[in-house]
Amino acid sequence: MFGTLSTRKKAWVIAVLTCLALLSVDALATERPALPAKPPGSEQAPDSVAFYHFMLGYQRELNNDAGEAEAEYLKALARDPNSVAIHLRLATLYHAQGAHDKAQAHAEAALARDATNLQALHMLASVAVAAGRAEQAIELYERIVAVWPQETQAYFPMGMLLSGLKRYDEAEQTIRRGIAVSQTAAPTGYLYLGHILVEQKAWDRAVQAYRDALAINPSFEPAHLGLAATLEAKGDTAQAIAVLRKVLQEVNKGNREARQRLVRLLLTQKAYEAALALLREAVQESPDDVDAQLRIGLIYGELKDYVKAVEQIKRVLVLRPQELRVRDHLAYLYEEMKEFDKAIAEYRTIIQADARYSDAHLHLGYLLYRLKRNDEALPHFQQVIVLNPKMTEAYLLLGLTLLQASRQEEAVAVFREGLLRNPESADLHFNLGTAYDKMGRFDGLVHEMEEAIRLDPTHADALNYLGYTYADRDMRLEEAVVLIQRAL
Repeated sequence: MFGTLSTRKKAWVIAVLTCLALLSVDALATERPALPAKPPGSEQAPDSVAFYHFMLGYQRELNNDAGEAEAEYLKALARDPNSVAIHLRLATLYHAQGAHDKAQAHAEAALARDATNLQALHMLASVAVAAGRAEQAIELYERIVAVWPQETQAYFPMGMLLSGLKRYDEAEQTIRRGIAVSQTAAPTGYLYLGHILVEQKAWDRAVQAYRDALAINPSFEPAHLGLAATLEAKGDTAQAIAVLRKVLQEVNKGNREARQRLVRLLLTQKAYEAALALLREAVQESPDDVDAQLRIGLIYGELKDYVKAVEQIKRVLVLRPQELRVRDHLAYLYEEMKEFDKAIAEYRTIIQADARYSDAHLHLGYLLYRLKRNDEALPHFQQVIVLNPKMTEAYLLLGLTLLQASRQEEAVAVFREGLLRNPESADLHFNLGTAYDKMGRFDGLVHEMEEAIRLDPTHADALNYLGYTYADRDMRLEEAVVLIQRAL
């Protein structure tokens, strides 16, 4: 019985194996096609009509016309049904289209005529991987290495499949078998060994595996990236930064992934100027690099250089005018600059483009609330609740706006509705308590504050509110002191 991978593991394994497991198969699509095989035992030349259709099919395949290629290959196969080459061509074509059942059928047909055909075995293993049949794929790779013990492209995907099944010891042994048979492929083997060890959170051993790969091939970029990621995972941010700098300075200045990772790590260290320098290099090399342009704007915002931040975000919007999140950030920057009319205009532009964009409604509503434009704010919070009935923040802001407008009964109704959706929200209980206080409902005030404190024993606002309420009324003074002290 063939084993299967879980959905999560299947996705992980397929992603890792895509290039590796299909390497031999994909080579079929670019190498010069072999002549159709002669029938077993036949001394005749290949069928000329079959050969003609085969070559037409191959030409159509090179032109990315899969439908016509399939038709020509099938015509060739009709003339020469025993041709291993034609079956393999069809298997490759179908596999590329995701028609795995057809690919499997033709690979099996090729294997029936040539029991040790390497390409057919690789194809069947690749189909098994795509279908999540891990055990079957492992058996096929074992068949390959039994006949071709030097075939590293079988050891490595087999090792990754074993890792996906959490058979880590077997996985490591298999990868090391592949490393042993080929010095040329050893860096790739150490790379995958590193991935397997990372999966087990064996950080130090993973670091060593990546360094072993780099000892053989110092320019092997995937190993540098794996090493940096592992160092970061084990908390050694400084070394991770050093590795990424080395990639950009000594290996490949244009490695986009290394630059992006380095910028992210520099930002975690608040090394803003160093991050800006890298991003400016990226923009200089590629003025349309939207990600770099956006990050520059975000850094200026973090530095509170809002004028430069706005200029930068506007450049991004020239490149991507439909990026609503970017426009939302521009509105936020205008808020920070206290240019409220511009902020309101940007939020409204977003809502005109997409009336269901809840963040714009929420942010615009909150700005209008802060400006005490209550009647304008209310519809935006109501729309957020329609779009996302479980968003606690929307109920809070809607209720607070109603309180600010002296509409206490409506505010109470909103807070209660929010608690029906989110009964564990200490903030909703707290604000409901303040509403009861404004209405002179002392018992309701006390109950809601106690609920807020029960749900969040460190809720400073509720502790202070209830403590000072008791003190102002000259009641339960000892408890009042305790509550106020807890809030400190």
